[in-house]
Amino acid sequence: MEGLSRSLQWGAAALALTLGLGCGAASAAEFYKGKRINVYIGSSPGGGYDQYGRLVGRHMGKHIAGKPTFLPRNMPGASGRRALQYIYAKAARDGSALGIVLRGTLFDPLMYPGKGIDFDVTEMTWIGSANSEVTTCVTWHTTGLATLDDFRTKGITVGAVGPNSTGTIFAKLLNQVSGTKIGIVTGYPSSSQVHLAMERGEVQGRCGLGWDSIVARMQNWLRDKKINIVVQFGMRKHKDIPNVLFAMDLARNDADRKVMELMFGPNLMGRPFFGPPGIPEDRAGVLRTAFIATMKDPAFLKEAKNLDVAIDPLDGKEVAALVKRIYGMPKQVVEDVRTILASRRGLSERKANYYDVKAKILEVKRKGRRISFMEKGKKVQASVGGSATKITIAGKKAKRSKLKAGLECTITYEGHRTQAKAIACN
Repeated sequence: MEGLSRSLQWGAAALALTLGLGCGAASAAEFYKGKRINVYIGSSPGGGYDQYGRLVGRHMGKHIAGKPTFLPRNMPGASGRRALQYIYAKAARDGSALGIVLRGTLFDPLMYPGKGIDFDVTEMTWIGSANSEVTTCVTWHTTGLATLDDFRTKGITVGAVGPNSTGTIFAKLLNQVSGTKIGIVTGYPSSSQVHLAMERGEVQGRCGLGWDSIVARMQNWLRDKKINIVVQFGMRKHKDIPNVLFAMDLARNDADRKVMELMFGPNLMGRPFFGPPGIPEDRAGVLRTAFIATMKDPAFLKEAKNLDVAIDPLDGKEVAALVKRIYGMPKQVVEDVRTILASRRGLSERKANYYDVKAKILEVKRKGRRISFMEKGKKVQASVGGSATKITIAGKKAKRSKLKAGLECTITYEGHRTQAKAIACN
């Protein structure tokens, strides 16, 4: 019934928009005829936000009169701040530029004041969100830690990318509101490296793993019961895991609930699309209507299913209202959240264990993002980061796309499936 109600609301909104735009709609159609719309993606190719940005771009143009093409343009850097700053200050404001960045980055001005963040998110033109997210805290099956009481009595060590990553923030929140003893080891190059550390027994779990990511990429974990799903974080429970402890139920009072609303709010707008401030209202309306039409397009939904990409959309008005609500939270609630984020209790930095392997590259996959080679008689793999891996060929700096099978190289990494720190080839 909830899905039906939302569909009826969208249908009514689209009809009202169509009737109300009049000549404006015609002018927007003329504008978009043969136009190219740049979609700035605030992360590297291959990640979740990149996947959503490209998927929506492949289908949204056919729902706009004039059939514009959508061109994905990756702009990684500073956890999405680089792309967000560009869209806010430099991107065209005529309706030909859209963006999708890490949802948490949209609230950096609120959470980290005085850090040189120069954009006002409330001024953005909100188009919609492709999915709402529920994040989980999981442990590896061999740890014997399967409940929150285990976290309180025995303690646990989780891995995270950085001190401000979701995995760190949600672990800190549990310590704050439920008395858990979670130690957090930061400094892993990526979430996949945290997962490897969990499999190897370096850490015991991870807080901050999206349920949709588990379903899309870690089905074997579920099938083989490799993980214990201990807590879920979000504004509402996920329908797939109704019996998993809901973090909101841990709130001791209204102040705790407000803190959680502020911290979980970004999850509700899991994959947000937006444009810069000042897009003409008729063109913004066309984009919003096309976005919702895309979310219901059978061809789009079929491709999303094939890619294991979850779709649970919000329209542009819902996203704008959520942003306004979060930025309008009481001052004390904001201060409480900032205190949690600033806390260093339980934080430690991982110890890197890099070593060199001299080997011939056997295979190069995903345009240089993954290489394979032999180590101690076994075929192993290493991932290659865009900026995190230093690459040289014949003594000269090179891009990962220049890596080829047959090159003799020295690979500096931490073992099978980890990210290489350096690759030096002859």
